[in-house]
Amino acid sequence: MNLQLTDVTLRDGLQMEKQVLGVEQKLQLLQRLKACGFSRIEITSFVNPKRVPQFADSEAFCQAVFAQAQDVPLMAFVPNEKGMERLLAFPIPWAACFVSVSEAFNSKNVNATVDESLAQVQAVVKSARQAGRKVRVYISTVFGCPYQGAIQPETLKRVFQTVAESKPDEIALGDTIGVATPNQVREVLAVLAKYFPVAQTALHLHNTYGLAVSAARAGYDAGVRLFDGATGGIGGCPYAKGASGNVASEDLAYAFWRDKLTPSFAAKQFQQALEDLSSAGMNPQGRLSEVWKKGGQWYGI
Repeated sequence: MNLQLTDVTLRDGLQMEKQVLGVEQKLQLLQRLKACGFSRIEITSFVNPKRVPQFADSEAFCQAVFAQAQDVPLMAFVPNEKGMERLLAFPIPWAACFVSVSEAFNSKNVNATVDESLAQVQAVVKSARQAGRKVRVYISTVFGCPYQGAIQPETLKRVFQTVAESKPDEIALGDTIGVATPNQVREVLAVLAKYFPVAQTALHLHNTYGLAVSAARAGYDAGVRLFDGATGGIGGCPYAKGASGNVASEDLAYAFWRDKLTPSFAAKQFQQALEDLSSAGMNPQGRLSEVWKKGGQWYGI
């Protein structure tokens, strides 16, 4: 399988931003992201808008998106069966749902126990199957939790096995607070591989401690070909103070291109997307964006 990069700017990237974007702004950003050549784009979240106001316009945005045919696979997040019902009103080919391996984090995030969220995962996967949609399950805090610290191996095994038994199309391992080291990535992937194929495993990394690109490369060397990023590295988690956004999509794409693992790098298109984010009041914080903001040229371009 060729390397595939999913951009989550419009969902995970925006969920922590105070500046709420309107439908037209989101549509323009979506076009910018599509020009960057992503394999897939996560476009919104069907969550309670009282909890995340950024997604109060999810239906209106999706109506505008699907007023035209889409040439890039799209994905949206659903927290439960109610969210899945909302997603199914649109021809979104991928649904994504969530469970944490940490009881404390799961409670803070969705006000449910891990077992309750696992039941929701199974219900969402079943609904997706019945509707002919594909489904990804995010398993978060697998490399560390802001409340519980390190996660015990037996906990990982239990959650991994239960999620794998629901037979999702993908499992995305989430480094919610950006603490994963390359060796830890290899170790956790080895645990999951006992229950689920590495070829269907994605890495969803945050870059709080500057380790995400090296952690992604460790994942690649272990057989992972599915990676997530947010353009500009924007975002974060409302339930993990101090955590930075996702690893910047452009940083990942650039690193893989420099190592000749991908054939091209859409430098101009990424710069245009970064300009749009800055104009909308966002603060791109990836390494490439820092070079660009200071007037530097990206090496090798």
